[in-house]
Amino acid sequence: MRHAVIVQTATPPRGPGRPRSVPANGATDTREEILTVAASLFTAHGYAATGTREIAAKVGLRQASLFHYFPRKDDLLAELLDRTVSPTLDATAWLDDVLGEPHVRLYVLARMDAANLCGGPPNLGVLQLLPEARGPRFASFWAKRSALRERYRRLILDAVARGRVIDAPGEVVTDLVFGAIEATMTWYGDASGLPSDETAEVVASAAVRGVLVRPPTRQTLRAAGDRLVLARSSVAALT
Repeated sequence: MRHAVIVQTATPPRGPGRPRSVPANGATDTREEILTVAASLFTAHGYAATGTREIAAKVGLRQASLFHYFPRKDDLLAELLDRTVSPTLDATAWLDDVLGEPHVRLYVLARMDAANLCGGPPNLGVLQLLPEARGPRFASFWAKRSALRERYRRLILDAVARGRVIDAPGEVVTDLVFGAIEATMTWYGDASGLPSDETAEVVASAAVRGVLVRPPTRQTLRAAGDRLVLARSSVAALT
């Protein structure tokens, strides 16, 4: 029978910084841990019903330490909302100017957008429906979301002009594609069965091909999108 041997060691001196009430889980970044916990509590219980003390306790921090990372509770919601749009806006600005078929550029936009949404905490779409999210504190998020939708709209209208899109108003088609991609964050999670990058590709392909008159195969569209991204990467590497 194996007997455990307990070895007592001296406690190392505490380094600088704010103490935790509970040790951190491995090397997880505390700020990211706070956001993940806040997202879970906000989506499960609502924003108003979730207090900063509860968030801090779940992370293993004292409430005062939480305020070191996020001075106000609305800073947490603002950050979570912003992450659903800003990374995609920044990563796809080049699609407005690059040469290429509009439906291929639309596919690349949708794939990158879906990948960003799959990479965040699950069910973040609920946060947009919170009444608190309509307050002036979050006007920047709604402006960025409108800018992202407009990027979809421009590419769709370009495809409409070339006769590639189904017979439906451009605004309706925009809402169909944009809504399909945005809805990803309401259902995607670890139990979804596909890794995030593959999920993003499937969702983007289905959303874009679904509004085209003569849609290419999924493999053809994916290959065209990959070539466009590769060409962009090559140009960026030279500049």
